[in-house]
Amino acid sequence: MPPEIKQTQRVEQGLVLTPQLKKSLEILQASSLELSDIIASELRTNPLLEDASADGIAEKPQSVGESGDAYDDSDYDGADSPDPDGAKDENKRRDFALNSIPDKKSLGEYLLNEASLDAPNAEVAKAFAFLVGELDERGFLPREAPERAEKEGFSREDIDAALALLRESEPAGIGAFDMRDSLMLQLERKGLGGSLAHKILEFHYDLLVRRKVPEIAKAEGVTEENVEDAIGEIAKLNTSPAHEFSDDEERFVEADIIYKKLPDGAWTAELADNSLPKLRINQEYRKMAASATLRADEAEYISAKLREGKFIIDAIEHRKQTLLKIAFAILSLQPEFFEKGKSALKPMTMQEVADIVGVHPTTVGRAVSEKYADTPFGIVALKSFFSAGYESAGGGEVASASVKERIREIVRDESPRSPLSDSKIADILAAEGLNVARRTVAKYREELGIAPKNLRKRF
Repeated sequence: MPPEIKQTQRVEQGLVLTPQLKKSLEILQASSLELSDIIASELRTNPLLEDASADGIAEKPQSVGESGDAYDDSDYDGADSPDPDGAKDENKRRDFALNSIPDKKSLGEYLLNEASLDAPNAEVAKAFAFLVGELDERGFLPREAPERAEKEGFSREDIDAALALLRESEPAGIGAFDMRDSLMLQLERKGLGGSLAHKILEFHYDLLVRRKVPEIAKAEGVTEENVEDAIGEIAKLNTSPAHEFSDDEERFVEADIIYKKLPDGAWTAELADNSLPKLRINQEYRKMAASATLRADEAEYISAKLREGKFIIDAIEHRKQTLLKIAFAILSLQPEFFEKGKSALKPMTMQEVADIVGVHPTTVGRAVSEKYADTPFGIVALKSFFSAGYESAGGGEVASASVKERIREIVRDESPRSPLSDSKIADILAAEGLNVARRTVAKYREELGIAPKNLRKRF
């Protein structure tokens, strides 16, 4: 009997990102400053929207021409202008926007701004931007990045020019392939390219790591004291050139969530009053939309702007409610943090929070992006609550952020004459019930911008 042949049809569905959905996602993941810009843009382009926080302001409806152009407030004369309080509110919003700008740019923003000034042509600038996107959190460039740039269609000449520009950028050491390369770049920037310190890094790095001072002295034909002085010069260099750009806690930011302790000892969360304008539909236009006296084109225009306005208002409200639900979920999963600080953080995933809130983990990721919380221990990024962890000897779990904090404390308290090795730090953590591999300690130490043992030694 011949085999039965069955034909099946598979129907695949894909999500089409409509303009409204794109706008909703944009609003959800926008920072407070970005949301302020979005709202300002909507107020400029949609005459049906007004700022409800400006008491007593009701914009005079403008006639809608056949072109459907949005109104221009320059058409108002003095009699129809908002009252003086409206101007004060506008100044407040402007001040809020200016004060909310971080005092430090991101590394990428900083470098791209510099490239726009220094790149010899547009193609080199584009290659430079590609390489900047390849930098890791320490400011190091993967060795294969130039090859990836070539596969993207950049010429070798433009890549080499962009790489040279990146390695010449500030802070010194940016664009290096590894720590050794970065330290050498920093010495070259100081005019010490031919120094003993530079030679040690270039030719005797393995001996340096093991602090084989006599062997280095013999190889270079210098005294051991000369070598120690050179190592001291190396110890002054930055092991993680991008570290100052990645420290969110040192940036001036506005909190989106405020955590408060109630009189009964319980903790609660609330949305911060960050002076964002509160949108509403202008009542005069609402009446006009319901009127039967409008021409067809006018009615169509006002109806479209009404739908757009309601959508924006709903999207902003959805953002607020999602953020607040996430804040309470964090509170339920990280109660000890609010009493003891970063050292008490537990491992927590986006999935755990998503399960509580009732959304997809990607929604949580978008919602916490560039959002901050005011806590008893300062303003912290919401994303800092999420991390993997380790099992403690007591059976509990400790977040990797807590482990990093403990490593920072251990190094801070070590003797400068006898700094601790990564293995010794791992032993201390193990004695405290945290089994962290030496390689992991080394990785976390580098991410914290802490030099290896031999480069931390002071005499």
